[in-house]
Amino acid sequence: MTQFDLRWCVRSGQSSCTALVKSADPSLPSAAIEPLRELDAHARSATAFFADLGLGAVTAHSDILLIANLAETNARSITSADELGGCGGALRDSSLCHERGAILFGVRAIQLCLDADVVTHELAHEWMRPMLGEGRWALDAAGSSDDPALIKEGLADFLAALKSGDPVWGKRSAFPSEAARSLRVKVSFPEARTGVPHSDSLVLSSALWSAYTTGKARFVQGLTRYLAQRASPPKDLASWARGLAVELKATDPALGEAWLRTAEGHGLLLEQRLLDIDFGAMTRAYADAFLVPGRREVPEASMPRSVLQFRGESPAAGKGILSLRAGAGAERDLEAVVRPGAPVDDATALGARAHFAQVGGRFEAPVELPRGSYYVQITNRGEESAWFDDLSIRMVEAPPESAPPQGSSPSGVMAVSAGLLAASALALAALRWCRGQRAVGARPRQGV
Repeated sequence: MTQFDLRWCVRSGQSSCTALVKSADPSLPSAAIEPLRELDAHARSATAFFADLGLGAVTAHSDILLIANLAETNARSITSADELGGCGGALRDSSLCHERGAILFGVRAIQLCLDADVVTHELAHEWMRPMLGEGRWALDAAGSSDDPALIKEGLADFLAALKSGDPVWGKRSAFPSEAARSLRVKVSFPEARTGVPHSDSLVLSSALWSAYTTGKARFVQGLTRYLAQRASPPKDLASWARGLAVELKATDPALGEAWLRTAEGHGLLLEQRLLDIDFGAMTRAYADAFLVPGRREVPEASMPRSVLQFRGESPAAGKGILSLRAGAGAERDLEAVVRPGAPVDDATALGARAHFAQVGGRFEAPVELPRGSYYVQITNRGEESAWFDDLSIRMVEAPPESAPPQGSSPSGVMAVSAGLLAASALALAALRWCRGQRAVGARPRQGV
């Protein structure tokens, strides 16, 4: 039977934990008693829910460490497999997480451990780790892909909403100024793609919820079979969505076709991660900002590349300026790559890259634009992931027009043409005068 090791982070103000006190320890602060008791109840309810769905028996999972009351800088909930660092990034003693799952709960409007939606979401990560694997990033021909993390986050959101029966989840712990995450709102790719897994995952979770509203128990059963019985589920979103359709069709062809239509409508089947960039317009992220991972997230990459590429069309070849907003240090870590006619690949990214320089509140990089279509991608030399947003591009110098033949100029050609025209008019006038004189001499004389 899975056991929960509940601990309370003792800290002063916004400092790091000075101690992690167990729930059964007599020195546990009185303010921690009720939050840890509620956390324990939410965790047991969530694991029983997963087992009832058929996502593995409770006895098949090891003990899980649950820590509450992290400092405000960690005002989020993270798992030991999280891309933000997990235990190693939030606790001084990361050995606590060795060989077992761990979930760390921060504080937002309330203690996050009090929000049943958040607890279910985070436990879903730990519960499905054997089914989905550890990785959160993948590399493909287009660059860095957040599809593995996107799938995990979307499923965790969906299971939390499924357990509560409410597609708007996390309301209890959200700040008053925050909009709660609603799975009822249709979100689609490519417009909503940013490269930030938590933002991108809403496309998948909203598609799953839409399919659930029509398929109900039949859809949940098919999804559960797909998760629990696949030895090695696809890591890319399009293949994952198509694989679910195959599983659903095996028992209910109509349900499988309905899921395919839903997946297509949400843009889950798109093979490319592209957004358009146009002269005189701003390309802005749907939510948060665009993300390019660093070397820590994708250490196997020769050069970490942004999740998205940006496609543009230039009326002429020439020099351009790519401008964007970015975090501090962008001029040190971020670079731009432009490839004519085809998406940027590894070979192009390892070639000539344009460096950014800060100009006012933005960063600008000089780029060479071809005539016709081109693709832009952002690379990151830094260790940590970086954000950027509000991309714009402008032409600053186009090549001169074709020169006239040697020894002549447009103005000279016009002068010669005007001279020839004047000479022709003069010759025509003289010819008419001569003809008139002959006509006069030929007339008969009268009155002699």
